[in-house]
Amino acid sequence: MSSFRFNFSGEADNDEKEIKDTIQWLDSEEVIPDKQIKNLDEIVTQAKMFACGDVEIGHVVVSSTISNIEGSGFKNAVELAEKEHSDLVAGKYEGGLKIWECTYDLVEYITENEDIKFDKIKVLDLGCGAGILGIHAFLNGAEVTFQDYNKEVLEHVTIPNVLLNIEEEESREQEIQRCKFYSGDWDSFNKILPSTDVYDIILTSETIYNQSNYDKLITLLKDRLSKDGTAFVAAKTYYFGVGGGVRQFQERIQKNGNLKSEVCWKSKGGIQREILKITINKPE
Repeated sequence: MSSFRFNFSGEADNDEKEIKDTIQWLDSEEVIPDKQIKNLDEIVTQAKMFACGDVEIGHVVVSSTISNIEGSGFKNAVELAEKEHSDLVAGKYEGGLKIWECTYDLVEYITENEDIKFDKIKVLDLGCGAGILGIHAFLNGAEVTFQDYNKEVLEHVTIPNVLLNIEEEESREQEIQRCKFYSGDWDSFNKILPSTDVYDIILTSETIYNQSNYDKLITLLKDRLSKDGTAFVAAKTYYFGVGGGVRQFQERIQKNGNLKSEVCWKSKGGIQREILKITINKPE
């Protein structure tokens, strides 16, 4: 489990307008799982296991995976983040190589609540990173869309992780057809999705640290939740050094008016963490 140390690659800047004005966010594109299917044995030389209660999900070793990415602006951004003792470089690398603490919280929550079922529904794993949440839904029968900011995370981590968890080698190419993969900024992602694409459940973990992205996320949830759909947002109560957190996000949701939220889970010790349950705000 990774410790929390977001820092936006240098001194924290709480001026939301300045962040909006200076960051060039990446456009969204669909990433097709082609070469990963053909070269899985070459891509995955070793694997580790994510374990949370009864849930076990295989995933690639990130350090060895990243060493194979040469000549990439993404790799430079990851190296800059490490140099700056941070886990992201805003607008260039958004922390997709880590499995964050709140992912464990959300996996535990959805497995303990029997009314949350994934069979034959549509799920969006937003800011998916390693794809743990989406893979859990996929293994339980869902059709899953995985979205992460960086295309390289999807190509070298998320897609190989999905393939790793399909037990029958001969069925990998067919099974992964239940998945789609998109990179890029949330605003761009929302615009390139077909208007008919809505989701019964949206899962996202540690994605509300940057207040300048709140309006994009709220618009995406409003546009992409089905009429009776539910989003679960797992996050720190407050992100020190960045300024975002659960209360700030709830305030923005209330101001927007299209969604409603409630805290459905809180941690009992350590750094305070919560899970928000978000639904469409229907007229009385």
